[in-house]
Amino acid sequence: SPMKFKIIFILVACISVTHLAGFLLADDTKSPATIQGQVENTPPADDMVPPPALQTEKEMNLFQVLKQGGPLMIPIVALAFLGLTLIIERAIFFFRSQTYRRSSIAEFLNEVKSKSTAKYKEELEDELREASQVFINKAERGMALLNGIGNLAPLVGFFGTVVGMISAFAAIAEAATVNAKVVAVGIQVALITTAGGLSVAVPVLSFYHLFNHFIQSLYSESDESIATLTSEKNRISG
Repeated sequence: SPMKFKIIFILVACISVTHLAGFLLADDTKSPATIQGQVENTPPADDMVPPPALQTEKEMNLFQVLKQGGPLMIPIVALAFLGLTLIIERAIFFFRSQTYRRSSIAEFLNEVKSKSTAKYKEELEDELREASQVFINKAERGMALLNGIGNLAPLVGFFGTVVGMISAFAAIAEAATVNAKVVAVGIQVALITTAGGLSVAVPVLSFYHLFNHFIQSLYSESDESIATLTSEKNRISG
């Protein structure tokens, strides 16, 4: 239901905000003295390579990665929240209603037939097909949006990469001297949005195809069950 969808979305958003806040607090609680101690205890290294301790900390800080991706990381994160909410809601539906089982629609149609008052085969077949369509429509709810999120997220990521590459090359063109570090840093930041879009698209499309497999099984089982239930001679009486 729409209310259940909203509740799941709010819970996902709260959990995500809590994790981001944890990253921020963990980053802010490190004092300059602590960081200075980490730098002093680090063996001498090339100036182009950051100390291992600081490099590991930066790689593990999700907020810093999102911040480096630029403004286009905001719609990617929003798509991630929405996609995760849909996945959780659909998973709860499939497992609570046991719709993932191929035989679930056959049991449902048997129940519909037992309550039917149709006298002819054609009437019973129409009634069963209407009931099966209503049953499958409930399973298909939200699937188009899930597919759209999976297809849109990498496009937003690629768009962010193109914008970042344009900015990086503009900065290179304006620089008096260009070295490998300037080019590498610009390209790294530009590719963050692509990685973010793909990290959203891969799980979303994986669950979409899994749920779609369940739905296609329902369609095939529905046709077989209707053919079996309407072939009985006692339902074809004039």
